[in-house]
Amino acid sequence: MIAYQGTLLTILLIISLASGQEEDPTLKITPSKVAAQTGENAEFECSFPDNESLNVFWLFPNNTAVNQSIDSRYEDSDGTLSISDLVEGDEGEYICTTLTRDMNATATLKIYVMPSYFTEAMIVMGINIVLVLIFIGCGINQYVQTRKEKKTNLRKPANLDI
Repeated sequence: MIAYQGTLLTILLIISLASGQEEDPTLKITPSKVAAQTGENAEFECSFPDNESLNVFWLFPNNTAVNQSIDSRYEDSDGTLSISDLVEGDEGEYICTTLTRDMNATATLKIYVMPSYFTEAMIVMGINIVLVLIFIGCGINQYVQTRKEKKTNLRKPANLDI
């Protein structure tokens, strides 16, 4: 009985020690990945769930601070990174970090470019215009041929068999 209680106490001790260990604190980014078209806006929010007052800031993919950028399209305010009027060069992994840089989290920005179908639309319109002109030309030709036949038939004397 004593051995059974000892085993039970050992199991309870292991469970309490395992549950007492805290995970390393981490930064949380919402959303962690964004895909957007050129010209749109993107926004990432970085927070530290255990300590809302912890100051965080954003780094570009090349590890320079966003808040030191002279480009007004980027704004780093209270852990929120806002990028307006996206261009292809904005694509990459942005890093949210603390002042001591002991914690990091990464946000991924993917930029896609929608192709312009202007050239293809002009080709289709050109083909349609040519087809309409051919259709109208065929109609006019048929009309002219029919008129010629009627004139020719009127000039011919009728064979009168008596």
